[in-house]
Amino acid sequence: MMPGHITAAHGKNVLGVSAGIITSVWMPGSVVDVDDARDAMRAVDQITGGTPLPMLSEMTDVEISAAARYEFAQTTGVLAIAVLGSSTVDRVVAAAMRRHTRYPHEFFTSRDDAMAWLSSYTPGDSHPEGHADGISALS
Repeated sequence: MMPGHITAAHGKNVLGVSAGIITSVWMPGSVVDVDDARDAMRAVDQITGGTPLPMLSEMTDVEISAAARYEFAQTTGVLAIAVLGSSTVDRVVAAAMRRHTRYPHEFFTSRDDAMAWLSSYTPGDSHPEGHADGISALS
């Protein structure tokens, strides 16, 4: 794994790894297209050395194209993803992203709750089932 942080998607996304969890922070107001998604996933592989890890993705006020949502859903670079947002719109975007994911995916409005949920998704641990609707209860 690489130390520090890495920037992706033309500066729209900053990634890092701390305590075995990838953090991905998208600049509020960003519009994420498929090329941005691909670049972010390459950055994930680069910062983790190709070892899948759980991810906290902060996506407050971010617009994501359908093609980018599909690209994110196909990644094998994460074990689980907690999407951190603050509005109903963020929650809807997170729900749309979950449609094709191959990994557990939950939405949170509390960073502490998101980190607690992700802490159970470390390499080698069993993976608990998510909520039936794919969205956590709003805090």
